[in-house]
Amino acid sequence: MKTIRVLFEIMLVMSGMVASAQSYIPITNNMQIGNDANIKFAAGNYAFTDPEADGVIQISNKHNIILDGDSCRVNGSIFQGYMIKITNSHNITIRNFDSVYGYRYAVYILNSDHITINGNVFSSNKVDSSGWIDVWADYTLALGGGVMMYQSRAAHIYNNVMNLQNDGVALYHCDSIRIHDNDFSWNTSYGIRMFWTDTCNIYQNNCSHVNRPLTDPSDCAALLMIVSNANRIENNDLSWSGDGVFLGQYQHSDIQNNNYIAWNECSYSPHNAIEATFAYGNIYKHNKCNASDYGMWLGYSFNSLVDSNEVTGNYHSGIAIDRGYSNSVSHNEITDNPTGIELWEGSPITGYSNQHSKDYHITNNTFTDNSIALSALKTAHTVIIGNEFNYSQTESLHIDQASAGDTVIGNTFRMPTAWHIRNLSPNAVYAPGNLFIPSDTAIIAQKIYDFRDNSTKGEVVWYPQTPGPNSAIQSQPPCDMAEPLSTWYVYPETGYPAKNRFPDSLSFDSVQKVVGAASVKLVTSRGYDLALNYRPFNDSLSRWSLTVNDTLYFWIRTIKQPQYGFQYFSIRLGDSRGNYYKYTASSGLLNQANNVWKHFKFPLSGNSQFLRTIVGNMSLDSVNYVEIHADTWDYGFTLWVDGLQFSDCSPVVGIAPFKDPGITEFFNYPNPFYAETTITYFIPEPGPVKLEVFDMQGTFLATLINENQPSGEHTILFSRERLLLLQSAASPMLLIRLLTTRFTQTRKMVQLK
Repeated sequence: MKTIRVLFEIMLVMSGMVASAQSYIPITNNMQIGNDANIKFAAGNYAFTDPEADGVIQISNKHNIILDGDSCRVNGSIFQGYMIKITNSHNITIRNFDSVYGYRYAVYILNSDHITINGNVFSSNKVDSSGWIDVWADYTLALGGGVMMYQSRAAHIYNNVMNLQNDGVALYHCDSIRIHDNDFSWNTSYGIRMFWTDTCNIYQNNCSHVNRPLTDPSDCAALLMIVSNANRIENNDLSWSGDGVFLGQYQHSDIQNNNYIAWNECSYSPHNAIEATFAYGNIYKHNKCNASDYGMWLGYSFNSLVDSNEVTGNYHSGIAIDRGYSNSVSHNEITDNPTGIELWEGSPITGYSNQHSKDYHITNNTFTDNSIALSALKTAHTVIIGNEFNYSQTESLHIDQASAGDTVIGNTFRMPTAWHIRNLSPNAVYAPGNLFIPSDTAIIAQKIYDFRDNSTKGEVVWYPQTPGPNSAIQSQPPCDMAEPLSTWYVYPETGYPAKNRFPDSLSFDSVQKVVGAASVKLVTSRGYDLALNYRPFNDSLSRWSLTVNDTLYFWIRTIKQPQYGFQYFSIRLGDSRGNYYKYTASSGLLNQANNVWKHFKFPLSGNSQFLRTIVGNMSLDSVNYVEIHADTWDYGFTLWVDGLQFSDCSPVVGIAPFKDPGITEFFNYPNPFYAETTITYFIPEPGPVKLEVFDMQGTFLATLINENQPSGEHTILFSRERLLLLQSAASPMLLIRLLTTRFTQTRKMVQLK
């Protein structure tokens, strides 16, 4: 067997697949390596400068070489030249160097192929911290770092450490490079720099914390892709960098990019989690684009797919596209941004005056707790189908130039503070077949902005819905708004830095309380301005008529970090039109509540402790919400609220016509849905239960449940295949009705065809 193995190895050497027998020699300056060399360098510390930039180790017009630098540490001292320079060569392996530092690049490769670089530490080479980086500079102006490759292909770079320098790896006019499982973090220009480089596979690398500490970080990126096409970028950590991804084409190429960028962590960028400008045909899927200046900036991009990404808590917009067209944005979770998706047509850049904002498909996204969920300004032919717009702070859908091709259908609009749809266009917006919650026609009409509010604007055409038995307006505030079954939300104040500014948890606390069954408890690890917002149970609408003589009472308890206190404390009373009273208090008042319950009160006219200012045209006869704002800048806190009530509170304030406070939920999810949806309901006591389906005209379609059931939560799967109901239903909207001996409730569900 040994003879056979030796013969096999000789055959591999002769075929060029492996190098010859290993030799053991020290590193020397200007060392030239010949063909078929297999060298294990002698362990030790070496120091060689290379001011001539011809390489300490030189490989030129050679093939089949292995260089093993195990236990070798090489110091270039003056940050010039290269430790290894490879030109016009192929089948070269460089592995296991303990440390190569102090050079411009540790390895410099020109016009070569089948290069393998693995298990090396190429860190602390040339580094710059100041000055603007030109992303369009060619390879002769590359700044320095770990590995630079020019006009090379079919390389494999893995399990290396290359940090604390300008670039990890720089690729110029290369193709078919596989880069994975490397640490390129804490560089100052780029983790990976790609320039006219195609068909690469880049995965499972750490390119985090790539920033220039002394300048604007917007010119550096974890991954730079300049006119680079057909690459797969997957499962990389690109976080905490100037940009997570910067992809640019501009006027240099008309070739479709076709890059696939998926499952990457791109969050916490001071600039953009992902930026792609003048880009064509790229796919962005399952990326995390959170807590950055912009989650995704796709200016002048077209024919792109943005699907199933997480876009949360960004400082400006979640997804922003200036003068883009034919883009599809679907199945994304878009939460807690000032604007969830922002589409517009700004002043044109030279050469792009004929590119207009148009032809968008915005489908099946979930928007939650954004100030404006979707804004389309000077944008034509926008198809908006099957999205969920939940609890927008001001507007769910903002349109200023509707066109004949616009479609708004099959969406769920759930209780914004101000508007479901705000039409600032002189043209009509056609929005049939949407589900508005609550379903009361009068409430929906109040939250639609069109010609009825401003005669110069177009109509929003929506199909009125028959109010169900649960449609209600809370005309009086409860005696304690901090009790279940009320609903509380928490919003970050728009305009504050985004990093981790959303809460860790928001819940009812039945242990730490002053009155009633529970208090409201907010826990956040970062303390930028957060607003606790009260809504009635079941997304009903508050419409309270208060006076300046009324008084607001509430208890607060806090836990703050010992060395830091609250910087800001205020209360807001607002209406559904964006107007509000702001009562600003001394932060010292809230600091007094640290680890102890404190009782506060103030008249709605304001006083010396709670100074009142007004924003907009606010009136106390139509108050819709109350908010408590607290801010510790960036240090986190816990806050409890209890006993929140106004003076002259009646002992029992119902939200008629709710018949039983024991029912806590009745809904279906997803809604709208395609093939199936799950109906969930809770009943407080055992007994007969009937669940029925009707069309919007009230025609009975089927009975789903008709039996005695125990108390508690129940679910049932509703599907086309099971019931064969939806094929015959004329409208995509259906009614589901839940009947027990003590209450009847009706909900709407939308099936998308």
